Amino acid sequence: MAKKTNCVINGKTYYRIYRKVGMKLNKDGIWVDDRKAFYGTCKSDAEQKYREYMDRRAKGLSKDNRCLGEMIDEWKDTVFRISPDFANTTKVRYIGVYERILQPARICGMLASEVTAMDMQNFYNESDACYSSMKALNSFLKHFYRYAELNGWCRNITTSLVVPKRPQSTESVQEVEVWEDEEIQVLADEFSGTTMRFLIILAANTGARIGELLALTYDDIHDNMLYITKQSSDVSPIDGDTSYSTNIVETKSACSNRIIPLSKAVMNELEIHKQVRLKEMKEYGYKTNYLFTTTTGTSFYQRNIRRAIVRACERRKINYHKFHALRHTFGTNLSRAGVPIEDTSKLMGHADISTTSKYYIAVSAQKKLDAVEKIAGYTLATE
Repeated sequence: MAKKTNCVINGKTYYRIYRKVGMKLNKDGIWVDDRKAFYGTCKSDAEQKYREYMDRRAKGLSKDNRCLGEMIDEWKDTVFRISPDFANTTKVRYIGVYERILQPARICGMLASEVTAMDMQNFYNESDACYSSMKALNSFLKHFYRYAELNGWCRNITTSLVVPKRPQSTESVQEVEVWEDEEIQVLADEFSGTTMRFLIILAANTGARIGELLALTYDDIHDNMLYITKQSSDVSPIDGDTSYSTNIVETKSACSNRIIPLSKAVMNELEIHKQVRLKEMKEYGYKTNYLFTTTTGTSFYQRNIRRAIVRACERRKINYHKFHALRHTFGTNLSRAGVPIEDTSKLMGHADISTTSKYYIAVSAQKKLDAVEKIAGYTLATE
């Protein structure tokens, strides 16, 4: 029985199929399907040619070149998403900035082998995205290009890239958001008799991030010291599932692992907190070693904590600030108390001391005036 064919080329019969092999930018700069024709002696033979072609591309062995965006998308979906080397929060952050900033850009439609370091640097320079987003994008691209070069896709062009940091005028510098002492007291009192009270107090007195606090167990506090070595993450899974789940993962960075001394007042609050927890566990029939859970022993979702604080501020008619502002408050209070910036940086778990400096910028004008007056006393002393 003769094999079925559907086209004739140079007098020879073939079976031709068209299949999507990726995406490309058309002449109008719009992402469209990249379709390719495959030929065989019959349909099954053409399908086999298509499968072989896609297999070679996946292994980086295909001689054809692909656009940069297509290569990044393939690496992102098949390698980066499942990598155990990155926390979920990092994956969500990196993928987000890539899809928002780089993916829609024309440079992603260029052949990967033709994208030069100068092309990418010009893209960086012309982008109106903020510095932190561009820095995250640059880190994402470094990981991609290292993989791409290792697998023979294209050479690594990121070694010489510089993320531009646009100068700011002194008028554009904004003070960090902080809670006033009275606001923290009112908020803590509003949550008296609940787990939330000690969560607020510990955040304001240690500068711990909310994820770090929700991962704490009673074993992490001993000898009047708080040991931070992990964090809780409740981001939505990056595979598209909209359901939330909590996971205990490593801290943001190695510098985030730290030891923070606790004052007598905080230790007294801890004892009160323990009694609240014992009462809850007895009433609702659960047992846990975690410091902070719901009244049924399940993990807190960060978004629910935010909602609870918003409602509490509305009830007590005080200004609402983000939970993270409690961390800012701790850093600012350390600077007000004259704690050296190097020590503040370690207590805050900052990898770069320049991050810590914003708390010193936020010190009140009177404190700055007192400082310069003191300096003048040293240099302009009179009899």
